[in-house]
Amino acid sequence: MARLCGWWLLVTISVSMPYAQEAPARRPLSSADINDIAVLLKLEDTRQFDEAALTRLLASPRPEVRRRAVMSVGRIASDRGRELLAGLRGEKDPEMLATVAFATGQVKDPDAVAWLGGLLNNSASPAAVAREAAQALGKIRTPDARTSLARYLNGASTVTAPPQVAGEALLSIGRFTTREDLAPILRWTSSPNVGVRWRAAWALFRPRDPAAVPHLLKMSTDPSPDVRFWAVRGLAPDVVDASGVSRTDTSARLRQAVHDPDRRVRTEAVRALVQYDDDASFGVVMDELNSRDTWLSVSVAEALGRFRNRAAVVVPALVAASAAGNPTSVRISALAPLAVLAPDAARTLAEALAKDSSVVAQTSAAQVLRRLDTAASRPAQGQPAAPTGRGNARPPVIARSDAEYRALVERWIVPDYDGAPKPHVVIDTTRGQIEIELYPGDAPLGVDYLMKVVESGAIANTEFGRVVPNFVAQQRAIRNDMTLRDEVNRHGLVRGNLSWASAGLDTGRPGYTLGSTPQPHNEGDFTALGRVVRGLNVVDRLELGDRIIKARWK
Repeated sequence: MARLCGWWLLVTISVSMPYAQEAPARRPLSSADINDIAVLLKLEDTRQFDEAALTRLLASPRPEVRRRAVMSVGRIASDRGRELLAGLRGEKDPEMLATVAFATGQVKDPDAVAWLGGLLNNSASPAAVAREAAQALGKIRTPDARTSLARYLNGASTVTAPPQVAGEALLSIGRFTTREDLAPILRWTSSPNVGVRWRAAWALFRPRDPAAVPHLLKMSTDPSPDVRFWAVRGLAPDVVDASGVSRTDTSARLRQAVHDPDRRVRTEAVRALVQYDDDASFGVVMDELNSRDTWLSVSVAEALGRFRNRAAVVVPALVAASAAGNPTSVRISALAPLAVLAPDAARTLAEALAKDSSVVAQTSAAQVLRRLDTAASRPAQGQPAAPTGRGNARPPVIARSDAEYRALVERWIVPDYDGAPKPHVVIDTTRGQIEIELYPGDAPLGVDYLMKVVESGAIANTEFGRVVPNFVAQQRAIRNDMTLRDEVNRHGLVRGNLSWASAGLDTGRPGYTLGSTPQPHNEGDFTALGRVVRGLNVVDRLELGDRIIKARWK
């Protein structure tokens, strides 16, 4: 019995030791480490490429300081950082090497493509390293970067390849919107892994290549709705016509998809179908204008302005759909097409919405009324377009002291490093409650600003001013808000991601945005601030004009 017990103890130790080796206890950060990380945070915040400081911290004996120094080089995104990162390509620690690959993608170093391709195509590379190499190639987007991705996708086993690596390679090759050989993508359309298959569908629809249409049509009947909704999105009529596939057959498939059990598939089918002009498709579209699901009715309302030749049918339907008592989101969405097809009806609707309690409704009405008044008072041609965004303006540098940067590190980064539970923010909306887990170690500046917005109460009573069905719900700008520094990190823009409105790196400010779908095309340009852990169904139900009632920390 003693011999048996000894054998069992030996087996137990042998099995458990790898796990202990994989997650060694972290040494607490010293005061000097905290000062070093505060220096890095300051460099990131001010976008200052201080080569001497970065070189010193990249050589730190503390792994966490070194890792964060690599991230800082990527976030500062100066071409001068490429040489520093090139010197770190021999890193042996997988986490460090993955971070070097990530940062290399952020600085978009074309000279790193061969190295990144080597990491991706080396079967001995840890999965985390290969995944970051694949994503970096998709950010650099040179022809040889695509060649490296294609080489991996053509050569890797569709059965044994790590799904996270194959999936990321598919997303990255899908970021190339030029029409290239589809063979590297097509191998993965029948993968047994659903996550890989939907990424293959995404990569196929992105370049609007007619050669992809037969495959997308087949994938539109995939068992997984995650695959079907991306496939359906790629069946636009102009691409279908160029493919040689029957437009009649494709529109018939889309009409079937409007009745799919999955809401996302139905939404994408309607969005594709509004681009067809046959009577059967038009009839289905008009039926969905009255859908109780606003993802469908809003998608239809927004698109009806294109049916000028059917105005006699469209205008009365829009007027009916925008009557008082109907969803505010549908009424707002009807404004633009009515302004095109029936200006008098648009004016009547706008005057009614101007008296609505919703700020979004009032603002939309005022914009339409201004356009109608302008069109009535001067010729439509030759008028300059109004500015629509903040462009690429950089935010002003916030004057923070060294002590304030250290305080930020101590408040957010140190507890996260030590393994403390991540902070949560709970948001009560008119549709229900949403709970979000935040990333304080990876986005301390953004988390700190959100904390202040929540604690001050400034976020309360703000409305959702942009809701794109099956994509994103975006809160209106908070009064007196500021432009924020992006802290791009490795969490990725997944479904349920919390970020903020932006026109590119360092141009964004709250309102905050919640993603209903993954957003692979935006990787590298937006901050992942946190993710929804409860209430994702509430996110999907949000409509234009819905309100944040209150928010609190948890």
